[in-house]
Amino acid sequence: MDRGPFEGRLVDLVLAEVRFLVVGGLACLFNGLARATDDIALLIDAEPANVQRLLAVLAHVGEGHATELSPADFTDEEGAIRLIEDFPIDMFVRMRGLHYSDLLPHRRVLAGEAPIPYLDAEGLILLKSGSLRQRDQIDVECLRRIRDGLAP
Repeated sequence: MDRGPFEGRLVDLVLAEVRFLVVGGLACLFNGLARATDDIALLIDAEPANVQRLLAVLAHVGEGHATELSPADFTDEEGAIRLIEDFPIDMFVRMRGLHYSDLLPHRRVLAGEAPIPYLDAEGLILLKSGSLRQRDQIDVECLRRIRDGLAP
């Protein structure tokens, strides 16, 4: 089966039993908001064994720059660790003070070759509401409409 690069990477993570949630633009797409994105943003469970599984998968991507990372790099701080290979992958441990486990009530799954976990509209609204980025504010308005059963 021919998978796109985003889907392929996410399926590989699921099959390796990495605990993560797709957030950002790709999660907006999964919620029905048609918009462009050129990266994958992931909120990951920072438990060291989980991060080790994540890095083991990413070590086989592109030139293998993920081999330069270790679980110790995934500290409980705001901001992303960005890995750029075929495309950027932004990995977060905490977003707006929230961790992977905090957002599990907003977890949805995209059916397909493997169940890809992503944040629902309400979870994305929670993460994006305080952002000053214009793109995030547009996303919040559209996601509210989707949540409320209206056209984005």
